[in-house]
Amino acid sequence: MMDQSLPRPTTSLALSLEPTSITSIMYDTLSKLTSLSELEINDVAADFNKLLEAAPQLEILRAPGRFKLTSRDGWLLHKTFTGGSLKEVELFCETDARCVFSLLRHLPNLESLLLSGGFNQEFFQNDHEAAVEAKAVMDNTPSRSLRRLCLRSRGFMDYRIMMAILPWVPELREFSCEDLQLQMSQTLVEHCKHLETVRELDTFGSDYDPRAIRRTIDVVVPLLTGCPSLRILDTAAHKMMGDSFMNCDLVCLGLETFRCQIVGMYWLDEVNSSVLNRLLSVDSESGGDDGQGPTATTTSAEEMGLFDEIYRNQERYRKVYKQISTMTQLRVLELGQEWRSITSHLETRIDGDDVYDDVYDEPDDEYYTWYAPPIDGTLDLTLVSGFDQLSTLKDLEVFGFEGVDHRMEKVELDWIAVQWPKLKVMRGIHVDIFPRVEPDAKRTELREYMQMLRPDVVHETLYKLS
Repeated sequence: MMDQSLPRPTTSLALSLEPTSITSIMYDTLSKLTSLSELEINDVAADFNKLLEAAPQLEILRAPGRFKLTSRDGWLLHKTFTGGSLKEVELFCETDARCVFSLLRHLPNLESLLLSGGFNQEFFQNDHEAAVEAKAVMDNTPSRSLRRLCLRSRGFMDYRIMMAILPWVPELREFSCEDLQLQMSQTLVEHCKHLETVRELDTFGSDYDPRAIRRTIDVVVPLLTGCPSLRILDTAAHKMMGDSFMNCDLVCLGLETFRCQIVGMYWLDEVNSSVLNRLLSVDSESGGDDGQGPTATTTSAEEMGLFDEIYRNQERYRKVYKQISTMTQLRVLELGQEWRSITSHLETRIDGDDVYDDVYDEPDDEYYTWYAPPIDGTLDLTLVSGFDQLSTLKDLEVFGFEGVDHRMEKVELDWIAVQWPKLKVMRGIHVDIFPRVEPDAKRTELREYMQMLRPDVVHETLYKLS
């Protein structure tokens, strides 16, 4: 039996020391903790190389405080360090870009690198300069161990540095960042052939609103057409044109998570819908020749153009839904994102009370905050538009359509309840969490009906208040 009075080996340690006491006790203490595998440094101006010399067995190093890597650390690492057991490094302060290259070059077991503080603002003048520096520090030797790269830009994040890193991590499996750009997607496809996860980090609840960022359309298309191993595409804030999606050659048929807004899918507006109904009524009364639309003798060129547009839209919808239907391994399908912003309406007065802008007075004297309408040009999630082609998604567990002008009725919910037996979560008709939002009777009706059909399905939002 083990003597309970004997001290147990220490495998994890968190240090928060004043700079004056570091040199006297920290390295000596670390050198004696031979079983230590995880170290967290808070507010310590430590020397990275001496840390590794004192505890070469470390596997995880986290630095959520002021600890940072500088160009000096990178130089020493490049000159003196040739190995180590580190598998995971997480840095919350800004990091010298050249030091990042040194980490990749001289930590042969490094699997996960998380940079939450951005890079020093000694940015490169152009892509070529960054690439040359990376090649020199990496000694033309790619990192074969790194599997996960996460870049959260609390500080300065120069995309040129990110672009310079990617060619040197060919075994990368997971890439996360806050602002995925088209050139990044193209570089990932070119150099990271085994990529399984691409995620744009969620910054909801922070001081800045990611929904206000103007993003390039179709950023994710290269990933869909060039990453056959892709399983998770978590890019809910990005938009992809329906035409681009329906015409792309999908190679990631094992995709399990697909979060992206498909736009440019315009249905009939109220005016065109009334014109269409009138024309169909006239054509029916006149005994139209094929029953497929109005005859040229009874309609104007403008009206015939309307019918052509309708048929093109129907074909577009059919092809888009067919593309989604081929992703038979999907467990998570999110076609929208919460598009409204609390911060744009909320102000705090000196007395601490919250004041909401853009309110209007209802007849019953209740005040509501005005929020933007649904995202423009999103998918029509109705059976008549071809939504029933998604019956192939038998493993679907999460279906989200926040911000989508879905036009769903009870017949669509009847279909969902039967065709997706594994469904656990719906996002789109949940109880609205936004303050002073105008009650939506239709939304409530649909939610209550779905709860009756499938009481096991949870209704929630992807948006997180903090």
